[in-house]
Amino acid sequence: MTVMTAGTGGFSGDAAATGPNAGYDPVMKFRKKLKDKKKEVAPGNKLGESKENPSMPSRLFQYKVTIPEVGETVIYANSAAELMQKMRLLVNYRYRGDVKIERIMPGAAGKFFMDKRAKALRNVAESNDKQMQQQMTQQQIANEKKKVQMKTAEMQKQLQKKVQSLKNKQRIGGAQATVDR
Repeated sequence: MTVMTAGTGGFSGDAAATGPNAGYDPVMKFRKKLKDKKKEVAPGNKLGESKENPSMPSRLFQYKVTIPEVGETVIYANSAAELMQKMRLLVNYRYRGDVKIERIMPGAAGKFFMDKRAKALRNVAESNDKQMQQQMTQQQIANEKKKVQMKTAEMQKQLQKKVQSLKNKQRIGGAQATVDR
């Protein structure tokens, strides 16, 4: 019976690094490398980190919650049941039946917030336009009031002049001639 062995000068970890029978490397332990890699990446990873344990990614899911007379928002929770339990504590008992909870994906949550932001910016622009229109209208009203005041002041001056001239004519005695006409 023959056994195949490398002998004393064969391929082994003890053999020289160079030469015809250079040694082999032991099997690498990849799991250990992965754990080391996670430790290196975790402190710098801000996206999706858990608040309880910053080295682990967040396991919370996004839920779109619709509350009557309040509106819609996105809330993060472990499960819909846990979220509903917390909502029971926060929402008045009259509206608990009307609270709607819907699981959404991260992309949909991002779109929800972007749409909400765009709507808010649009409302700000519209309110600025409305304010400007109101200011212009108020300015036009003020201008018209000034015109009317100027006309009334002018008419009062004319009236005073006529009254004065009539009084002067009365003194002279020619008031009868102007009144009869």
